[in-house]
Formats: sequence, C-alpha cells, structure tokens
Amino acid sequence: MKTLGTIAALLLLTSTASAQDPAGAPAEPAAPAAPDAPAQPAAAPAEPPPAQPAAAPAAAPGEGAAPSDGAPARVARGRIHFANEQHIEVDDAGGSGTFTVENIGRGPLRIQRVAIREGAPEGLKVEQVVVENGEQRLVPPTELTLSARRVGSDGSVVPGGTQLYRVTWRPTSGAREVYSHVVVETDDPEQPRGAMGVTSSTTNPLNRNLLSLITFAPALGGLLILFLFLAGHQDDRWPKWIAGIFTAIPLVLSVYLLTQFDPSWGRADGNEGFQFVEHATWIRSLHVEYYMGVDGVSIAMVILTSLISFIGVFASAAIEKQQKGYYAMYLLLATGMFGTFVALDFFLFFVFWEVMLLPMYFLIGIWGGPRKEYAAIKFFLYTLGGSVLMLLAIIALYLNAGDAFLLDGTHVTRTFSMTEMMRLDYESKQLTILGLSLTKCVWVGLFIGFAIKIPMFPFHTWLPDAHVEAPTAISVILAGVLLKMGTYGIIRMNYSILPEATQWAAPAMAAFGVINILYGAFCAMAQEDLKKLVAYSSINHMGYCLLGMAALTPQGLMGCAVQMFNHGTITAMLFMLVGVVYDRVHTRDISKFGGMAQEMPLYTAFVGLAFFASLGLPGLSGFIGEIAVFMGAFPAFRELTIIAATGVIIGAAFHLWALQRVFLGGFRESWRHNKYLEPYGGKFPEINRREIGALVPLAIIVVFLGFYPSPLIRLMEQSYEDVRVMVVGERGAGAVAERPEPPPTVARADVQGHR
Repeated sequence: MKTLGTIAALLLLTSTASAQDPAGAPAEPAAPAAPDAPAQPAAAPAEPPPAQPAAAPAAAPGEGAAPSDGAPARVARGRIHFANEQHIEVDDAGGSGTFTVENIGRGPLRIQRVAIREGAPEGLKVEQVVVENGEQRLVPPTELTLSARRVGSDGSVVPGGTQLYRVTWRPTSGAREVYSHVVVETDDPEQPRGAMGVTSSTTNPLNRNLLSLITFAPALGGLLILFLFLAGHQDDRWPKWIAGIFTAIPLVLSVYLLTQFDPSWGRADGNEGFQFVEHATWIRSLHVEYYMGVDGVSIAMVILTSLISFIGVFASAAIEKQQKGYYAMYLLLATGMFGTFVALDFFLFFVFWEVMLLPMYFLIGIWGGPRKEYAAIKFFLYTLGGSVLMLLAIIALYLNAGDAFLLDGTHVTRTFSMTEMMRLDYESKQLTILGLSLTKCVWVGLFIGFAIKIPMFPFHTWLPDAHVEAPTAISVILAGVLLKMGTYGIIRMNYSILPEATQWAAPAMAAFGVINILYGAFCAMAQEDLKKLVAYSSINHMGYCLLGMAALTPQGLMGCAVQMFNHGTITAMLFMLVGVVYDRVHTRDISKFGGMAQEMPLYTAFVGLAFFASLGLPGLSGFIGEIAVFMGAFPAFRELTIIAATGVIIGAAFHLWALQRVFLGGFRESWRHNKYLEPYGGKFPEINRREIGALVPLAIIVVFLGFYPSPLIRLMEQSYEDVRVMVVGERGAGAVAERPEPPPTVARADVQGHR
C-alpha cells in the first residue's frame, strides 16, 4: 500500500506541474464550483499572518528550487507546522482552546481534513475561526472539507499564512475528562497527518494527580525512613508507624477513587475507557510518556493492593531485626505494585515491574526462613527470565508500532503507549521472524513472562519455596497481589493489543488452566507443611482464572475477574492465619497438631471461614468466581471444563483433611511441655486483638461478596466486556472503541495498519 501511495503521489506531482505557469504559480481551477456548493468566505485568519521575510528561506526537499543543470523546477509545496508548543487543555466543566496551523513551506498548503480523532468523549468538537466583514465566525471543518472537494481551492494556506482552529468541549454522558487529538490532514508529502493533543484540566487538584499520589505515597514513606536513619534515629517503633501511615494514605485515596469512578464508562464513551488519566511527555527521544489511568480491569486491583498492603503492616509485627530496612523495602514494594496496575505506557510499566522485583528479593532473602537465600534467588531468576522475554516482546511491539501520536500530537512511528498500540492492527502487517508469525511470537513472550508470575505449570516451582521461606506479611502480599499481576498483564497486554493471537492461543491457555487446577489440588493434598498447602492451593485457584479468560465469553472473563479479587482476600487470610500459629510454636507441620479447636476456638473459627471460602462453599466469595468460570468455559471447552470440575472435589478434600488433622480430634498433651508455650503456661494463646483487627476486614469482604457480589461485578463488568469485544469482535477500521452514533464532527480514522 505504501508503494501504491508513492506512485499516486508522483502522478499527482506530475499532473500538478503541468498545470503551472512558467513562474510556478498554481493555475486557477478550470471547473466551476458545483451549483449546490455553499458560498465560502475568504479564509482569512483571525490573527494577521506573519510578515513575509525579506529573504526566502532555503527550499526544503520537494519544494521549488531550480536544479543547476537546467531541469524544470520542482513544484513548490507547503509544509505544515503547529505554532502551539504544548497540547490544549480544556476545563472539565466545559471549555475551549485554540491552536494555529502554519504553512512554513514555499508553496500553498492544502488542508484536506480537520477532525477529532476517533475514541474521544462526546461533546468534543473542532471549528475553524474565520473573519468575515471584520467579525469572527466559526465554521465546522466538515463543511470546509466538503466544499474543498467541490471547489478545489478552499482550505489552502499561502506560504507564511496561518489558520486558527478552536476546540471546545461540552461534557455529556457523565464525562469528566478527555484525552484525544485533533488530526489535521494535508497535502504535505513529508507530513501528511499532524495532530494537536487535547486534554482536560480538572478543577479538582486531587483528581488530577490521584493515581500518582496513590502510587508514590509509599515510596515517600520509604524515603522518610531512610532520612531518619541517616539522621541517627534509633527507635525501632517509628518505622512501623511510618509504614502504617504511608500505606493508610493509599487505602484512603483508593476508597475515594472508588467513589469517584464511573463503572459504566467504557471504550465507546471515549478515552479508550480509562479514567483519572495522567499524561505527560517523559523521554521524548524514545517516545516514552508518563501515562497513567484506571478502568474496571485495574481499579479492582488498585483497591485490593491498597487493602493488602495496609493489612500487611500489621502482619509484620513478628519482624524484630533490621526493621528500618524491612519497612523501607516493604514500602518500595507497594509503590511497584501500584504502578504496575495503573501504568499505560509500556516503558513505565516495565520500570514498575522491575522495581517490584528488587525489594521482594531482599524481603525474602534477609527476613525469610532457614532456606531464604535459595528461595530468594529462585524467585529472582524465574521472574527475571520472564522479564527478559517480556522486554523483547515490548521492543518488538515498539519497533513495529506504525502510525501513532504522542500527547502533544507529535506524529511518531514508534510508541510505548498501550492505548496507541490498542488502535494498531499488528496482524495485518504480516510480520515474521525466523519464518514464524511475529505477533504470535510476541504474544508467547508476553504470556510466558506473565505466566511465571501467575504461576502457571510448568513455571510454578518458585512459588512454594518463596511462600514457605518468606515472612508472613510477604506471603500475604505475594499471594494476595503479585500472583494477580500475571493474569492482569495477560488481559491488559495480550488480549487488548494482540487479539488475533489471543484467539489462536486460547485452547492452549485453557488446557494449562485445567492442568493448574488438578496439579495444584493434588500437590496441596500431599503437603505436610500448612503454608506449602496454602501455596499449592493458590496454583489451583489461579488455574480457574486461566480457564475463564481462555473461554472468551462474558461469564468466563467475569469469573476470572471475580476470582482474581476474591482469591486475593481469601489467600491473604489463610497466610495470616498460618503465620499466627507459626509465631506461637515455630512450626507448620500438620502432623504435629491436633485438637487445636479446644485450645484456640476463635482462631479455629477464622480458619474454618477461610478454608470453606477457599474450597468454594456457596454463600462465601470463593464460590462466585468458580461457578462463573464453569458457566463461561463450558460452551467453549466442554471436555476441559468437565475435567476441571473434578478439581473442586479434590480441593474440598485437601481443605477438609487439613482442617480435620489440625483442629479436630484429641489435643496432643505433649504441647504442654513445649518451650515456646512455657511463657503461656503450656497453653496455646488465643488470637490477639492485633491479629483480629487485621483479619476482620478480610472476613467481612469474604462474607459480603459471597452473598452480594453485584458491587464487584458492576465495577468491572463494562471494562471486561470491552476487552472481550476487542478479542472476538469485528475486525476492520473503526471496529474497536467505536461509538454507536458518533457526532457529525467526528471523522473516522482511515489509516493503514489500524483497526
């Protein structure tokens, strides 16, 4: 297509050159205007054009400089230039801004179309400002486009001339922000398409920077701990207080984010379906942007991360050595987790992904159990290996992006922006590497990187070791948040950017999901270490997420989403409860317990609640995700779903067996003489108020979402449906994020290589 476009351009240049007089001035159009063409005013700019320079600038390539060998002069062409240096900001209550298009070439510049880019919220429009009888008048660009096609002369800008355009936004349909571009198409052969960025400037400063505050508040707490350490403070109590305060701030802000979030907002409403967008140019030479936003896919993970991070501080009470370093690393880990869920630029996402890796390595390697070094290195190498594959895939997407725009409208052919990549149709490029489809190779590279984090069989072996050796709070975060980053990454990147490859890989993903379900359940049944049993149960439960997302049905994807959130709360409870008994007797060996319900009845009640929720008992939150997964997967993978359903039986078996061996039966009197129980008179101390305070919020969520999951489903439903439509919906220009009835000023982008 590019070759055909070049040939057409050369033919156009040839025909235009034959219509020129010897001086090179353009000839008047021979054909008169169509009878129904509206009368056009003189396109005088609202501001006087700049004075012509005394000496003409050197001719740019393609302009009318006469060759020295006496050959005919080339046609003088116009060059488009945006006089505005920054993007346009409009007020969230409705406002306007202007930008100027300038012709810096040696010949006339034909402006063929000016339109709001597809995917903008309703109420955003652009109009040209013209002067008629000394008064300004606004003309919609669509009218100028139609008349230019008929007359052939309107819309041209003389050398050194300018045209002024006004962008207005009158929010409708609940829109509170806008991120879009005004696209200007010209006959400039070197820059046929230019754009001016348009963003909203909210009057609420908290909303404007809400995601950054949530993300970097923990990092500020870590820096404060470092500063106080360098200042010589020795009290070991203040690191705990700082960690508690700077994880409470994101929790409060996340609740506020939830109250301000519009769950009905989707891709068809504009801004690619994202809200609370923060966008700025970061590294211009590499086309890297500071780009954050949330939709239904990510906001649930932000809320889960803020809750688990705050509760993890209370679960860290057993940490006694090097507390300053521990809490500083803990807060840095929280920043990496938040940033991973809100980043919309691949470069920024990868930075947060790697930031998360480093503190986790030290938190396991320094404050872990007897085999902490082995577990930390194994975790680091597995995750780093996945990161390398992910990085190669990101670079491949970046180098083959094609037509895209930065925030300020700069036209680029390489971009890290996820939303820009979502517009591109990589499959139509038919790219190959070593004879294989590049899109499928990139999909596999991204998938393996995320599958290691899930973890998916056979990349799962790091998880049991990491869980067993990690401190209780780190196990809580590892199971409650980090595992969800794998499924989140697959949905955000693999599904949204490479939908065709997703359809190709869906059956294999479903098969691996079934393997995870059965393998994790059987391995959990064989464990004697209570913490390792919970770790393998996580592998089992994440298999349901894989099966649900592979089905590509509304019920399957929603089941995956609900399972991700509910598994985070249930497993966090389980690891905290394991930590309670380990802190008392420093063992997790199931065979050494028995009759614990007699000694710790309240603790037994919490364990029973968490176990029954984990095995999927109706009325508790674990049931909703599993049943939705089966409902969604059965039409797509009937045999695999039937096999996977047997995992429910095995899951119930290992939960009930562990519950029976630890808590039921007679109490072992040998515990009365255990050295760890001597301070308590040979009795197991009941769960204390600090531990209850950390468990109660999770228990409330487990029960509430078990009986009434609608709030969680409504929060995520629209965004997951948008993802599903992107994968299984109609291919072609405008098929993705197309508004059902766009306003007349919105023109469809018709660019090769776009969906």
